[in-house]
Amino acid sequence: MGVPQALLNSMNLLHVLLGAALFAIGAYFALRIQRWWKAQKMQRRFARGARAELDAQQLLEEHGYSVRDGQVRAESVFLVDGEPVSYHVRADYLADKDGKSFVVEVKSGDTAPNPKHSATRRQLLEYQHIYQTDGLILADMREGVLLRIDFGLDGGAVWERQVPTVSWKAVWIAAGVGLALGLLF
Repeated sequence: MGVPQALLNSMNLLHVLLGAALFAIGAYFALRIQRWWKAQKMQRRFARGARAELDAQQLLEEHGYSVRDGQVRAESVFLVDGEPVSYHVRADYLADKDGKSFVVEVKSGDTAPNPKHSATRRQLLEYQHIYQTDGLILADMREGVLLRIDFGLDGGAVWERQVPTVSWKAVWIAAGVGLALGLLF
């Protein structure tokens, strides 16, 4: 004696509905986890950036710069079809050394500290135009160096690398901590 066809059809429909409901629940939780993960990643990025800025201030002072101000906001205007458009920029630091003033941009990512990186280069050019200081410093906190940038608007562009003394003990400790954190995440 077999199972009535109507019962089999209703059981198949129930399985399909249950599968669809479980799929929707799984998709909902996957989306929530993805959003949580992105928020955590952004928080870690901001924390790394804040730490890099503090380290950059110390590095600047070690190299004889006097940090005058941090998170310096400036306004500029450009014209679009003859109409003025206002915008703001924010430099990480203004610093002085040997009677000269410098805009300092702090970078801690993988590509941005490279002065050949187009976005970084454009940002520095914009800072040179707006702040009109005697020079630009790109603080590459991934490498722990200060790069003095000069676009050579009167000639060719040049840059000078200012390398700090290296504490190998700190390098090994940082490598160990980085490895441990890498294994955790």
